[in-house]
Amino acid sequence: MYEKILAVVSLIVFAVFLATLGIWVESVSLKIVLAVTVLMCAYDFWLEVLVRTKSGNGGKH
Repeated sequence: MYEKILAVVSLIVFAVFLATLGIWVESVSLKIVLAVTVLMCAYDFWLEVLVRTKSGNGGKH
């Protein structure tokens, strides 16, 4: 359970950092890259934390 909470907090902190970077740097292409990066991290989070836990192996590979 601790691993899930830590993973959620880490994902949120990373997304906030990238959002701050996107706000301060005025570049549309950078904002697109940052959005894709956050989506890829969220997808990896979904696979590692939620799907693997539901498959019965407790999130271990």
